[in-house]
Amino acid sequence: MELLSHGAPWLPVEYLHQQVGYAYRGNASPQDYASPSLSPGSGTTRPFEDADLNRLITSAFLVALATLILRISANRKASVCLLKRPDVLVAFKTLFCIVYTAGTITILVDAAKKEWTEWVLLSTEVAAAMVFTLASVSEHYHSIAPSTLTSLCAVIGTAFYAYPLLGLRDMHALPVYLYADAAAAVSLFVLIFLESRSKRSLLIPMDPPPAYESTVSFFVKPFFPHIVPLLYTGYRRRITLPELRDIPLYLRSDPATVKLLAALAVEDNTSSRYLAKSTFRAFSGHFLSPVLPRLLVLAGTFSQVTLVEQMVSYVSDKSIPKERGTWLIAAYFVVYISLTISNYVYSEKVNAFIVLYRSALTGSPGAATTYMSVDVEKVTGGFQTLQELWAAVVTIIVACTMLWYKAGFLCDVCAVSVYCCAYWMHDRFVGAAQKAWLKAVDVRIKLLTSVLGQLLPIKLGAYEPALSAKINALRGLETNALKGYMYYISVAATLSNTGGRASFLVTLAAYAVMLAKGWGDLAPLDVTRVFTLFTIVNLLNGPLNSIGQQLPSLFASFASLGRIQGFLQLPEKAEVESEGATGDVADLVDVSIDSDGVKESTVEVSLKGCTFAWEDKTKSNNVLKDITLELAPRELHMVVGSVASGKSSLLMSILEETTLVTGTVKVKAHKIALASQTPFIYPGTLRASESHVLLDSAYDEGFYDRVIHACGLRQDIETLPRRDMTKLGDKGTTLSGGQRQRLAIARAVYARADLVLLDDVFSALDGETEAHVFASLFGPDGMLKGKTTVLVTHGIHHLPSADKVIIMDAGTITHFGSFEQVREAGATFASLASTAEAGIGNGNGQALAKEDATAATVVDEEQDEELHWANEQTSRRGAYAFYIKCTGVARACGLFALIAVWGGISVFSMAYLSMLSSSSGKHLGLWVAGYGGVITSTLLLTALTLLYFGYTLANCTAPNIHRVELAGVMASPISWITKNPVGKILNRFSQDIQVADQEFPFAFINFAINILSMVGTFVFITIATPLLAFALPFLIVLGAYFLRFYLATSKQFRRLELASKSPLYTLFGTTVSGLITVRAYRAQGFFRSQNSTFVNESQGALHHRVSGQLFLRVFLLWFQTILACGVAVLTVWLRDSTSAAFLGVALSSLVSLGMSLTHLLTSYASVENGSIAIDRIEEFAKLPAEEKSDEIKINHHSAWPSAGSLTFSDFSMKYRDDLPLALKNLSFALRGGQKIGICGRTGSGKSSTVLALFRGIDQHLVTGKIVIDGVDISTVPLKVLRESMSIVTQDPFLWHGSVRENLDVMNARTDSEIWETLKLVEMYEAVSALDDKLDHLVVDEESFSKGQRQLLCLARALLRKKKIIVLDESTSSMDHLTDEKIRYVVDTQMQGLTVLAIAHRISTIVNYDKILVLDGGSVAEFDDPKVLLSNPESRFARLAATQGIYHPDLVPNGAAVKELSDGTVMVVTEDLIDV
Repeated sequence: MELLSHGAPWLPVEYLHQQVGYAYRGNASPQDYASPSLSPGSGTTRPFEDADLNRLITSAFLVALATLILRISANRKASVCLLKRPDVLVAFKTLFCIVYTAGTITILVDAAKKEWTEWVLLSTEVAAAMVFTLASVSEHYHSIAPSTLTSLCAVIGTAFYAYPLLGLRDMHALPVYLYADAAAAVSLFVLIFLESRSKRSLLIPMDPPPAYESTVSFFVKPFFPHIVPLLYTGYRRRITLPELRDIPLYLRSDPATVKLLAALAVEDNTSSRYLAKSTFRAFSGHFLSPVLPRLLVLAGTFSQVTLVEQMVSYVSDKSIPKERGTWLIAAYFVVYISLTISNYVYSEKVNAFIVLYRSALTGSPGAATTYMSVDVEKVTGGFQTLQELWAAVVTIIVACTMLWYKAGFLCDVCAVSVYCCAYWMHDRFVGAAQKAWLKAVDVRIKLLTSVLGQLLPIKLGAYEPALSAKINALRGLETNALKGYMYYISVAATLSNTGGRASFLVTLAAYAVMLAKGWGDLAPLDVTRVFTLFTIVNLLNGPLNSIGQQLPSLFASFASLGRIQGFLQLPEKAEVESEGATGDVADLVDVSIDSDGVKESTVEVSLKGCTFAWEDKTKSNNVLKDITLELAPRELHMVVGSVASGKSSLLMSILEETTLVTGTVKVKAHKIALASQTPFIYPGTLRASESHVLLDSAYDEGFYDRVIHACGLRQDIETLPRRDMTKLGDKGTTLSGGQRQRLAIARAVYARADLVLLDDVFSALDGETEAHVFASLFGPDGMLKGKTTVLVTHGIHHLPSADKVIIMDAGTITHFGSFEQVREAGATFASLASTAEAGIGNGNGQALAKEDATAATVVDEEQDEELHWANEQTSRRGAYAFYIKCTGVARACGLFALIAVWGGISVFSMAYLSMLSSSSGKHLGLWVAGYGGVITSTLLLTALTLLYFGYTLANCTAPNIHRVELAGVMASPISWITKNPVGKILNRFSQDIQVADQEFPFAFINFAINILSMVGTFVFITIATPLLAFALPFLIVLGAYFLRFYLATSKQFRRLELASKSPLYTLFGTTVSGLITVRAYRAQGFFRSQNSTFVNESQGALHHRVSGQLFLRVFLLWFQTILACGVAVLTVWLRDSTSAAFLGVALSSLVSLGMSLTHLLTSYASVENGSIAIDRIEEFAKLPAEEKSDEIKINHHSAWPSAGSLTFSDFSMKYRDDLPLALKNLSFALRGGQKIGICGRTGSGKSSTVLALFRGIDQHLVTGKIVIDGVDISTVPLKVLRESMSIVTQDPFLWHGSVRENLDVMNARTDSEIWETLKLVEMYEAVSALDDKLDHLVVDEESFSKGQRQLLCLARALLRKKKIIVLDESTSSMDHLTDEKIRYVVDTQMQGLTVLAIAHRISTIVNYDKILVLDGGSVAEFDDPKVLLSNPESRFARLAATQGIYHPDLVPNGAAVKELSDGTVMVVTEDLIDV
């Protein structure tokens, strides 16, 4: 409740003196009345003789009266917070308000014979008392917090009515009106406490309930009742995020976001200041609220100059009466207490805006993760910088004015002007250097993001050394840019740190010259004048440092604001109303209810003569051309075609995610569901409020169970630790590829949508699971039967089940119609066909559990959190030692030595100044010249220290700390990679590295300099007031205990703030990656709600962290107040034995002591908090490497393996000690050059077999042997083992780099070899069509379809030319024509190579030399495929039969067949046989 500028009558001191005189009028003689002894003040003016003063006081009462009336009026329109019934608190308030009113009425009646001006004044007091009573009751019922307005009125009223009572001891008789005055004063004094009492227990229940902080009185808040209990709790135990949720409602996401969005909607979004103007419109009150308290801080700050001047003068000039010492002590108390309170109010207002604006920006829709994480932090930090900078400018102006007034010339102004101009010119270079550095950071982060997101296949391919070298090279470019930035920062910091002293040197030199020449009428340069001037100049140091150090930060904040604004100004995709339709027509559809209570509607999808592009409308970017299509309602449409034929683009065009170049689109559907080719998995559970299956639909248990069964997820769910309430990792890292796809299908089915779009959702499913899911969805009683469905598929065997078939090629529709119509039109499927219609009917199988590998990824989050807490309680010395080690011990010692010398000469300059002031003006020129030498030495040492610091940081520390962290992650076990989300790992390489590069080293150097400065200050204070030395140890011990008490919780606040941001950024990044799916479901509101929840979690941590920092600052200001007032008391007490020179040094240092103490402990807290980031980096740097066994020496020149023979001997493994075996006694052997197909239902152990071959499991979890060419792989170095094989994984992985870098990772092949390989995998034309050919930058996999990416991965494997190649579902994303070509490549280009292929498509492996069928982690069958097919009871034969593949002797009667190259046959319909 912002009421500090309203209300209570501010009464001049003169009127209080007159009140005293009025109190004495009944019994005092004229002589007594004029006597000062009867008046606490001057008291020499007759009461009420000044009519102008009376009118002024009356006006003040009228203002208070009007303010109270306005508040009462406003409350009449506000909602009631308490039940309107009497309670004890309001009863006592009313009682004392009545006493107060009665006292004012009594005074009015007693003054019946007074003049009309007195009557008006006293009548106004009575009216104010009556209105105050009404306001007190009104505020009681309409405000959740104690009223600031009535509390302030009570405080000032108490002072007003109590002042006349100070002379009671000198009065002989007490008149009636004085009793009334005392009654008013006492009642108002009691009302201060009553008005400040919390009403929390009386409030009406609210949802959400108001924060405790919001129900506390303004007078109680400075004692931090909402923070102290948390600090104590954090000192004793671990704090959790839920304990930090109690924040004021206006700081939460929704209210702040709504305000900002409303302002953005009003402002012109083409304006160059669009976001800034919208911000001010939305939060102008909060934006301007720090101005008034900051001005009060400035007023108190400059009052200290007068205090120093008067105190030094009081000590040096013994003719000044001792009575002035009492007034000086009182002045010290008033000024320093006022400074503390004003600083509290100012900082509280600044913190409130920072938290509020951060909530608004992160809660607003549409901001890239970089903007949310980095730019928002810079913008909110820039607000505090802006407040400090305008205050710095005002301080410089006022200080220069005071210097001119005290010294009589403007040399100081000229010096400051020159300094500001020099800095302003220099700052342009700082901005350019910072921009270059941030650009280099972005390049590194982009590559890191793509690499870390695909770390598992990178490790299996042994690409870590090559990619680490690329990342470290980018880090080198980044640190080179950082070096340039640090150079300019060093120059700026040197200017800012020496600017104030240089200005004082110029002032001192000019003063000395003018005295020597006799120019002007200048007083001698005595101790008082020296330290008065020095105190003024000392006040310049802070502002000049602010300009030097914070102006670059402000410019960076403006740049970040511009980046966010630029993003907000991008054109947005028009949102479709949930009840409307997409496309050009927004008609509602007719909705009916079927027998199951499911909504159905007549869906209309019509595309006429359409050409679509992805972004711009240039012809070269067209992805679909001349598309004319009408989808029949309630029918199944299947889309087939070769890789990159435009199948997925067709779905995107229906969803209006592409740009319509020509033609018309009409899409009419009540609800749309999408299961994309890459399943959209976001952080959350399978079934809860944030469910993957439910999304934002209501939970229907019966329908939910049907969906789970239809998608074959029941057994998968049963194996999860918390079943369908298990939290899934980032992008579903805890699930297999097939599980992720089935989960996406389940979401689409549960949505009960009218239009269902499925994009190649069966590619990762084994044959039996695919048959089961297909039959459950599209069979006679299928859950999608009767829904308008578009299914993109490579499963040609499903085509006979389609109502309509769409065949695409090169971005156009070549055939459309029923299966028969397409067949009659001449469509040829022979080369694509894989199974027959008969295969559909066998889909009664149920999917088994997920691959056992995923079980290893499920961790106990609570246990992990407790372990993290335990680690945090250990000493931080390890983190500091790690940082020093990365810097180099010798370099670190050199930096410490320079800092010590720098701090020492700074302290010596103060001592030299005390000697100069004691010189009595003798040899003043020499003294000033010596001081100039000291300042010059300080400048040179400052520059040398900062330049050496920047050089060491950029050349040694930054590269080394990143290198060791990257090395630790790249060498980490696969089990660690699978259970740590990408967002967590990336956070260590972005935010934590940022702390290590900037925040931590700058905080350390600031701490070192401040602590040396503090030592000097305390030395001078002790010399000036020796008795204070007895109190200093106590104060230091108290401060140390307090610091330990504060830091124990401060580090937790920081840790929780970082932890609370990770889910926010992870959700946001995942949502952005699946934005098409989100928009298809029209679930933007759902994800905004999820985002808001995470924002509120992080807001709680941020709010309490800044509140804790404010608590620290206020404590230190009270420490400064105690110390300053103690010095004042001892100085007055020991006036005769105090050295004026040392007192001047001590007092001038005390002026900035509070700020210095704040900087000291804040920098120390920053060092400690920064050590958390260093500790986290060290944790990654020291990750346990993958298990090393006794290594044998292998002659690399022998090109091991030379034959490629492979033997599994009684091999067993599990993922954790507490988990069952994933592979059980696996035994089989392959001769070199043989090809083996591995198949089995989901969860049978296929992927586990591949992982074992690459030694992806800790060796203590395995038994048995795997032998390659006679060598046990457990004895082979991992790097050698993995480099000896190639793998093409199910999910294609390309990183942020050129096509050449992605194909030839080791840079070992020529361009001609690369082009030849691209021809083999049918990617020559696609890459040739790119503008930059092989140099084309692959950005977030945008350049190629999923099938094309898989072909590029196959080309990479071929280019490696290894003896053993593993294909893990490598053709799952390809059409059957491309699959046939890939099989041809395998047959022709991999002759003599040992090939292991995991496949769900039996046609892919049916011509291999051996087939390995796994079941439950054991070998079910291992033989020649023909032998297995000849046995109809074999598992392989049954699995092949589900896809229409039979031995020639076992073909079903009457089935048309196509003979395959290996002699087996495929059952197809007659029309599909290639004639």
